[in-house]
Amino acid sequence: MNNQPSRLRQTESKYCDLELVGQGQFGRVFRATHKISGQIVALKELETNRFPTAKFLRELHFLISLQHPNVVTFQGLEHTSTGRYLVMDYCDGGSLRNLMNREGKLSLALSLKLVINILAGLEHIHSRKIIHRDIKPENILLSQDTTGLIARVADFGMSKINYELSTDKQDDCAGSPAYMAPERFYGQYSPASDLYAVGIILFELIVGLRPFSGLPGELLKAHINQAVVIPEAVPFLLRSTITKAMQKLPSNRFSSATEMLKSVQLAAQIEDASSNIVPPSESVFEFSFFGV
Repeated sequence: MNNQPSRLRQTESKYCDLELVGQGQFGRVFRATHKISGQIVALKELETNRFPTAKFLRELHFLISLQHPNVVTFQGLEHTSTGRYLVMDYCDGGSLRNLMNREGKLSLALSLKLVINILAGLEHIHSRKIIHRDIKPENILLSQDTTGLIARVADFGMSKINYELSTDKQDDCAGSPAYMAPERFYGQYSPASDLYAVGIILFELIVGLRPFSGLPGELLKAHINQAVVIPEAVPFLLRSTITKAMQKLPSNRFSSATEMLKSVQLAAQIEDASSNIVPPSESVFEFSFFGV
């Protein structure tokens, strides 16, 4: 399977009607249809030269152990003479990055709902002693249910078992610099590293841009040395949530995804309550003023 999705041999595969929908760090992602059931799935291609067997088995292990509404679910393996693929849930809403690019700044209510979804997924992921290490809008996929858009954490190619020792220091420092916690640039990581990235996503959704920008070297310096500046227009509880999530020292951040989740849920409840308050009309004031 090189440039054309048709290279997946139809006679060998259980899937047909492949359509390229994304390009990941280690291969392409295709939308496909199961020949018998008609179910639509995502096939994640894992190129051998960029995703060696050890990484393949690691991601497979992670995916099998994760079953949560806010985590993209693993359905099986597809192995043909043209390649190997992870069969995953297909999320028809695309990625959070797609949504942000298409819609611009999202409403506060939707932004908080999606961050709550992300944190609920991370709560489950961290409970399995897994650190994602590459939380960013591109790795948050969206699907629909009766309540609207649902965010689901995806792509575990960079993940590690908590406190797992690694001899590959270059791999430990890999990631997306715009969303990397300070310690990640030194090859260190913990669940708090994922929460730092969620803090950046929360900032980006509410403010409309990331707290730090620039080339990788500039981002490194900013994450390590520069304090995050949050506009005063951002509600106080959300400012305090972002500030705590983006502390330079992991020990000063939220102690868990659960703790940060509760903070964002409280902010969402306050926002919902305030949006439902209907200010009295001018006529009511006049009515009361004249005592009529």
